[in-house]
Amino acid sequence: MIYQIIFLLFSPACLGILKQVIWNAELTHQLLAAGIFLLCIEQANMANQDLQKVADAKEKIADVRLNNFQITTIITITIELIGFYLSSIFIGWGLILILFGIIWFNLFANIKIDVSAENIIQTWNISERLPVLIADVVGLILTSLWMLNIADLWISWGLFTMAVVFCGIKLFLYFKSLDFRWEI
Repeated sequence: MIYQIIFLLFSPACLGILKQVIWNAELTHQLLAAGIFLLCIEQANMANQDLQKVADAKEKIADVRLNNFQITTIITITIELIGFYLSSIFIGWGLILILFGIIWFNLFANIKIDVSAENIIQTWNISERLPVLIADVVGLILTSLWMLNIADLWISWGLFTMAVVFCGIKLFLYFKSLDFRWEI
């Protein structure tokens, strides 16, 4: 059920951003939109996973930290969705809002949930989240410079590369969690 709701919420935003990739006349806008498109797919996946983990964990234990994590996740999803929909019209402002949503989550989600572990709720220290927070702040700065037309081509390539690397790392970690093995 969670998957279907997330799909219904994120799909129109992804399609609106994809429209920017295909029909926008400026390369800088197309690159930024392509990065946001990848980010939209990844954040939809993360929203689904986080909400599903909370639901699964609540079936096993009762802990107020799960409610706090769920509220933080829902607020994050709301901020990001507004940002993704805004990106369909105003790419830069949408990306700024998306990055604020990611920063919000990484500041306030202070637990990790692993339903298969003995200790389902694990502490997630700010030091573990610091690299992502730094990357998000760098993204905010670069997006602001892009909006001011300062080195916008280079910044577009940089932000696109950051999105590809971020999504690539997430995909790698996903396959690693499945104990995925490449067989030739």
